[in-house]
Amino acid sequence: MPYKRPVILAVDDDPTVLEMVYEGLMMEDFDVMAAIRPDEALEKVTNRHLDFALLDLDLGWKNMTGIELGQELRKEFPDLVVIIMTGYHNLKFAVEAMREHAFHYLIKPFRIDQIVSLTERAQRERILKKENHDLKKQVKLLEEQLLRLQTIIDQIRPEEAGLTMASKEKNFKTLQNADALSSYERQKKSALFNQFKK
Repeated sequence: MPYKRPVILAVDDDPTVLEMVYEGLMMEDFDVMAAIRPDEALEKVTNRHLDFALLDLDLGWKNMTGIELGQELRKEFPDLVVIIMTGYHNLKFAVEAMREHAFHYLIKPFRIDQIVSLTERAQRERILKKENHDLKKQVKLLEEQLLRLQTIIDQIRPEEAGLTMASKEKNFKTLQNADALSSYERQKKSALFNQFKK
């Protein structure tokens, strides 16, 4: 399977921060889209694949915060890993977003390697969740097949299936009796034949 560069959207209303994040993530082999405003960000991801979104909490946009933008992006990309960037004074909101919406967060200022480490961990979590989901589906299918098989077995009459011990014992005794009778008949004929010869 060919390697695909992870695609990340970075949104921050501070051009200096955005440039630092953009260049740093490009050097780490990410496919990066950058935007200053939420509307610009939503436009850039149209008809695109997206793995991660790195969003500033306070985007300086009256109608949308980073959390709200993350929620909007998740409508289009349900498995999207959202990371909220925030300062210490807004940490409470970032933690609430993490708990309520399964978002991650980074406290400014941060290093690029922290973003990389967070995306790698989030990617592993996503793979494990998918594997867990697939395993649950397989278990459900097996349970359904087992139930169908049990229903079929329950519908078969024991005498047709020859499954009961009583049925097996009866057949065995019948065969034993037939063998004994056959042996008796042979002995009787042999005795009569010997008498006739005398």
